[in-house]
Amino acid sequence: MAAMNQQLATWLYEGAVALSQGDKERALDLLMRVVSEDEGIPEAWLWLSGAVDDPEDQRTALENVLALDPDNTHARYGIAVLDNQV
Repeated sequence: MAAMNQQLATWLYEGAVALSQGDKERALDLLMRVVSEDEGIPEAWLWLSGAVDDPEDQRTALENVLALDPDNTHARYGIAVLDNQV
């Protein structure tokens, strides 16, 4: 993965913290900024999958993680949950 610029790293960190604290609206705003600037950051898509409510949006985000990081166990688990296999 290419080096992430400092602004994107800050948005990613703050988005993850916001989501962890239950502030989905702030998390969604920050994480959407990250993926709008750079679609190649699997961690941003993974956190984004937790910030969106629509199952299809969750699936899209998780599929983007797997496109970038095919062995990502968190994304594989998330898709299994969406498919009611867990």
